Amino acid sequence: EENDLLVKKLTESSPTRSPVNLKKTLYTLVASIVCRTVFGINLHECEFIDEDRIADIADKLKVLENTSLFSDSFPGRIGRFVDWISGQSKRLENVFSEINTFNENVLDDHLQPERREQESSDIIDVMIDMMSKQDEDGDSFK
Repeated sequence: EENDLLVKKLTESSPTRSPVNLKKTLYTLVASIVCRTVFGINLHECEFIDEDRIADIADKLKVLENTSLFSDSFPGRIGRFVDWISGQSKRLENVFSEINTFNENVLDDHLQPERREQESSDIIDVMIDMMSKQDEDGDSFK
């Protein structure tokens, strides 16, 4: 389905000879496939995130991944202080806040009663079912 959408998008832009950002288009394809298989959401129809937003978050994560924190080399107060002065701590908090908001939205979407009746389950559904079964048995989720 996702590949068909990609081909359709490229076919629609070919008669007008409009340029296509192939990097963004392929990135959207991969993000759509991952979101569909892992989270069970259709990225094109999702209410709480869109293609541009997920690409923006991934780009920010790449930048943070390639940036070393001073506190990595000097753990403790001095390292945290230097990270705070340089603004690294704030950048980390902002990106993690965006990721947490996305994760909360995915969980909220999966916990809706009408969603529970879908025939195909994803990893989030499996984890929620595991938590529910352990709650019924009186065990805590491990």
